[in-house]
Amino acid sequence: MDTRNNESGFTLIELMIVIAIIGILAAIAIPKYEDYVESAEATTITQDFHQAVTNVTAAEAQAQTGIAHTFSSPTITSANGASIVITPGTISAGGTPATVTLNAPTSTNVQNDVDQMLAATDSAAAGGAATATITANGTVTYGS
Repeated sequence: MDTRNNESGFTLIELMIVIAIIGILAAIAIPKYEDYVESAEATTITQDFHQAVTNVTAAEAQAQTGIAHTFSSPTITSANGASIVITPGTISAGGTPATVTLNAPTSTNVQNDVDQMLAATDSAAAGGAATATITANGTVTYGS
């Protein structure tokens, strides 16, 4: 009669090694994920700013044909805390130059990313803040 014990499974040391490997992978992956999220936020903010400048430039061109344009929401606030302000809210022929002002959220990493992205497009920025002035003839001047 054979009475051998044929139990199978993992030993405690094998389980501890697997948990250690998972911990190491998580320690590497979480900071990279946070960097990715901040970069994505900065990209969204930069694209929103450039889209607002494009919309105001088009409104200035439309105003020169005699059709005034009123922005229904001259202040845009994103979920991540960035704000874009368009002044004046109504653009008409012969009016003052319009400005689009960007204020990035207070996260230093996001501000730095926004500054780098705007610098790459010749749009001056400092501390996540930038201003674009659009004249009646469509000239766009960037400042921080």
